[in-house]
Amino acid sequence: MMNSNKNLIALFLFLFIATCKVNAQMWSIGIYVNGINVHLKKPLNPDLYHRAISKNKRMVYNLGGGIRIAYYVNKYAGITITQVIVPQDCGNKFFGMTHAGIFLSTRYFNNSRHEGLLIGGPLLFYRKNWNTLPNYAEDYLFTETKNKLWQYKFVWHGGFLEYQYHYNNFNAAGIHIMPGIPELLSFSGHHSSFVK
Repeated sequence: MMNSNKNLIALFLFLFIATCKVNAQMWSIGIYVNGINVHLKKPLNPDLYHRAISKNKRMVYNLGGGIRIAYYVNKYAGITITQVIVPQDCGNKFFGMTHAGIFLSTRYFNNSRHEGLLIGGPLLFYRKNWNTLPNYAEDYLFTETKNKLWQYKFVWHGGFLEYQYHYNNFNAAGIHIMPGIPELLSFSGHHSSFVK
């Protein structure tokens, strides 16, 4: 397991270094609107999901948003930082996610309005402790801090899939998917602006 982790890190570093030899194309700033989460496993705490939109409570919506700053090293790849804040998740607790990584793009900006992005890198999830909620059953997805105020989860190999439609040379809108398999899928909408 440890060797495969090292191999993936080496691959990401190789791709990043290889793309640095070409002059940068542009920056982008993306604004996210948090959307729908689909729990792939039967939830242990369905009664605590206050914004469920399916009868089995596996599908919920969260109210929040975020920002992503991306730097295109060349027409195919770049680096990115994302910060998402959800003032109240489906358990009515504060939730946040911080991500840094590299991305690969399918689009050269002067040739197509459609772009697919594969984004990979470490993720840090954190939320106010759900153990304070009445009748909460521990699901062991998060680690509790020593002061018991927060829960967190670090995933070094996290990532996203994105589709963007560029309706002009400086703006795009699309959908952002985080495949947190085997636990959940997260869908968000976003708008990106580009500066050359």
